Amino acid sequence: MIRQGARHIILLALLTLLVSSSACTLKSPLTAKAPLTVMGTVQSAGMTDVVEARIVIKRGKHVVEEKVPVIDNSFSATLSVPVGEWEVSVLLVDRQGIVLYQSKSEKTQISLGQTSILDLILQPAASKVHVSIDLEHYAFRYVAMRARIHINDHHYEVVREDSSTPLKKTLELVPGSYEFKVELYTESFRIGDRISQGVWEVIHIAENEEVSIDWSPATEILHVSGRVETLIPAPQNVSLTSNQEGVYLTWDPVVHDDIEGYFVFAQSSPLERFELLNSVPVKELSFLHRFEENELQEVHYIVAAVSRSGIVGYYSAPLTWRR
Repeated sequence: MIRQGARHIILLALLTLLVSSSACTLKSPLTAKAPLTVMGTVQSAGMTDVVEARIVIKRGKHVVEEKVPVIDNSFSATLSVPVGEWEVSVLLVDRQGIVLYQSKSEKTQISLGQTSILDLILQPAASKVHVSIDLEHYAFRYVAMRARIHINDHHYEVVREDSSTPLKKTLELVPGSYEFKVELYTESFRIGDRISQGVWEVIHIAENEEVSIDWSPATEILHVSGRVETLIPAPQNVSLTSNQEGVYLTWDPVVHDDIEGYFVFAQSSPLERFELLNSVPVKELSFLHRFEENELQEVHYIVAAVSRSGIVGYYSAPLTWRR
């Protein structure tokens, strides 16, 4: 269901931890400055592709960036940064400026009068992942207007205007293995508009390479067969007699190819519906309705045949018993 091509290159960049960062609120104006030193060593042997480290310090729309060379797999930079809380990240690039490694953004507190030395753990840079949803042979392809792509605990939504527009999305994911599924929806992402809840699968994202995922909904073959059942006629010549045990009903057999038995219904009041007296169809052509001597004064009865597939036929004409 998923087709992707990838080659695996195992590379790792590690910066040595000297001082841990902490997240707290601003205590000084933006104009106050303090030094921040970022230094480290690329620990993977033969890392000749990496030539430059880009250190990015950011808060909102304010960005400070420093570029330093990577020599013998090592780099170091000291920046003058306004006092306060900033997000710091490092990118390692090759000669063409392509990012090969990146760190997670870390919140760092810059304090007045103190030099901060920061360590960041770098990992392979995010790869572009192109997800294309193939609905060509899907039964609901004309009404599936939305898709929700789940990657582990995160999801990404895709919306199209009409059924001729493809459902696709380009993501950026750090190389590694992920749990992946796609849900399809009609006109909204409400649970009532979900067509397919999707099946979880495992995908692998390679390093420094674009990955294409062609996904199609999981379907299975359904064989449908059937036959036409003719309506079952009502039993004829229904009669009743009574004695101390109750009311005894008899009727003629219904001529039909698929009779399972007969149901008997009783109604003690016109304000109530007829009640089924036997939950299992009787095979015989008679039925005894037992009740207490002083319990009922008047009862209406009907009889109906039932097929093996559970279809109840026409009711007989009602017969009334009175005490």
